[in-house]
Amino acid sequence: MKVFWWALASIVLLNFGCAPKADNTIHIYPEQSISHNFIGNGVQWSAYPHADTEMAEWGKLMTDEKWEMNYKRLDYMQPKLFRVLDQANWRYLVDFDKEGNPILDFNTPEIKAVEKILDYAQKNSITVMIGEWGTPFKMHDTDKGHSDKFSGAKDPKWINAIASYLDYLINTKGYSCIKYYNFVNEPNGDWASTKGDFNEWRDGVKLLVKTLRDKGLDKKISIAGPDAVTRYDNPRSTYPGLGWVEESAKQIDSIIGIYEIHDYTDHELVKSGGFREFHQKAADIAVEMNKQIIFGELGMTRNGQRNQDRVKADPFASEDSQMEVYDHSYGIYMADAIIQSMNAGFSGAAAWALDDAMHTLGDLGNKNELKRWGMWNSLGKEICNDPNDEKIRPWFFPWSLMCRYYPVGSTIVKTDSTGVEGLRLTAAVFNDGVTVAVVNNSNVPNTISLAVPTEKNMQKFIYEEGKSLVDAEGFPVPISTDINPVEIKELNVPANAFVLLTTLKY
Repeated sequence: MKVFWWALASIVLLNFGCAPKADNTIHIYPEQSISHNFIGNGVQWSAYPHADTEMAEWGKLMTDEKWEMNYKRLDYMQPKLFRVLDQANWRYLVDFDKEGNPILDFNTPEIKAVEKILDYAQKNSITVMIGEWGTPFKMHDTDKGHSDKFSGAKDPKWINAIASYLDYLINTKGYSCIKYYNFVNEPNGDWASTKGDFNEWRDGVKLLVKTLRDKGLDKKISIAGPDAVTRYDNPRSTYPGLGWVEESAKQIDSIIGIYEIHDYTDHELVKSGGFREFHQKAADIAVEMNKQIIFGELGMTRNGQRNQDRVKADPFASEDSQMEVYDHSYGIYMADAIIQSMNAGFSGAAAWALDDAMHTLGDLGNKNELKRWGMWNSLGKEICNDPNDEKIRPWFFPWSLMCRYYPVGSTIVKTDSTGVEGLRLTAAVFNDGVTVAVVNNSNVPNTISLAVPTEKNMQKFIYEEGKSLVDAEGFPVPISTDINPVEIKELNVPANAFVLLTTLKY
C-alpha cells in the first residue's frame, strides 16, 4: 500500500506542479495520516419505547411499514455506527423476587423491538455501541416505589443484569455487531443517575468489566467511555467535563476500549473553527493512550430564544428540541462539526438523533412533548396529524453523505488549510479511492483550487439551499458522476453550502 501511495503522490506532483503554495492550491497528502482504521459516522437509534409494542404507552404504532421506511432510508445513508441506549426496566427487567433480586426475561416483545435494530446492524456490518441511560429507577422512574431497588451504578444486582443481557445478545443471539458498552449516559451531568460522581461511575465500570470477564465476554465487547459532555462543567461533579476524559485515562485506561464523549455545541464555536481546537484536547488524550475516540452524541445546542420560541409554537415539541433540524442551516453546522472532528482525529460520530418518534421529554410518553432532533418523524401522521412530518429533513443530505462515503477502515489524511474563514475540508483514502468533503459556513461564495490525489473520475454532490438535488425518495443525487480531478482545480463552493467529491461508487 505504501508503494502505491508514493507512486500516486508522484503522479499528483507531475500533474499539479512542485510548488503547492505558489498558486494557492490546496493539496491532500495521502501519506500523512490523521487517523487510521476509521470506524465511521452514524446515528443514535432507539427502539421507540413509547410505540414499539402493544403494551407501550401509544400502542404498537411502529408497524412493519414504519420500520421498513427507516430501513430504506438507512440503506441509502449506510451508517457505520449506531448508539443504542435503553433501560433494563423498559426491556428485560420484569420484576423482583421476594429477596429483591431482579427477575430477567429476554423473550419479551420489547426485546424483539431492540432486535429489529440489531438485526439491521448485523446484516449491514454496523458497529453498535449499546448501553443504558442509567441505574434503573434512578431516572425515568415511572414505576413508583422502585427507586430503592438499586443502590447506584456499582450495585452488583444491576451489573449482573447487564452482563446477563449482553451474554444473551452476544453469545446466545450472536450479535457480533455489538462492540462497545456505554455505562450510564453522560455520567458527569447533574441529570445523570450518577449525578456527576466520577468514583461511582468508575467503580461501576470496574465491576462490570470484571463480571464480563467472568462470563467470557471481555474479548467480545469493551467499555466506551467516559460518555461525558466535555464542554459541560457540573459544579457538583468530581471533575470538569474534559477532566472526565483525563481521569479515565489516568485511572482506568486499561479497561477502556474506546474513548467516547458528547457535545451539543455552540454555533459560533463551530463557525469559528474553535470546535476542533477544543475537542483536539480530548483526541490528544486518546492518541496518547493509543486508543480511538468518537462522539457518542453530536448535535447543535437547543439553547437560544429563537429556538425556544419555535418550540412554543409547535404543539408537539418539548423544550428539549432543536427546531433547526427543519432548516438548511442545520446541515451546514453539522457537516462543519463532523469535518472539524475528523481533522482533530476522531474516528466517528453518532448524530443525535435519527427520528423524533424515539423519545419524549423525560421519556414520560406525552405526545405533545416530543424530542424533536430527528432527520424525520416516523409517526408524523399518527402523533402530529401531519404526514409531511415523516418526510426527510434537509440535514439528512450532508450527514448521509458523510456516513456513506467515509467507509470503515478509511484513513483520514492531512490537507492544506483553505486559508478562508468558514471554509474547511476533510479527506480520506480507502484502498485506491478518495473522498473529500468541503463546507462553506459563511455568507460569501468562494472558489478554491484543489489538487486531489487520484486519476479517477469523481462524483460531485452539492448541498445548497433551494438547489440540492434529491430523488423522489429525498435521497441526495450527484450533480455529476464523471468529474475529472483536473477540473477540480477550480472548485466553486457557494455560500452556506457543502460539497462532497468522491471516487467511490455504490
